[in-house]
Amino acid sequence: MNRKKLLYSILKEIEQGNEPKQSDYELDDEQWGELAELIRSEGFARNIMIQYADDTVYYVGYHSAKITMSGLEFLEENNAFTKTYKGIKEVRDWLKL
Repeated sequence: MNRKKLLYSILKEIEQGNEPKQSDYELDDEQWGELAELIRSEGFARNIMIQYADDTVYYVGYHSAKITMSGLEFLEENNAFTKTYKGIKEVRDWLKL
């Protein structure tokens, strides 16, 4: 899967006030947790809740997430995706393009 597209989609949903969910992307717990960690560590969004159990991601929540200036810059730098991204309802097909 294209990680930049995944990041773009998650950040776009946060920007629009939506809460991305793992089931929207058909990712396993490890992949979902790694993406959340990446978004948080790169400073693309804040208020992402990540809970661990025995060093394994147990829960990721974006319900209070807010995009940052770095996140907005990422969206602008990857604005080529804007032409084809239709939102969370069609994200699985979009990721395959």
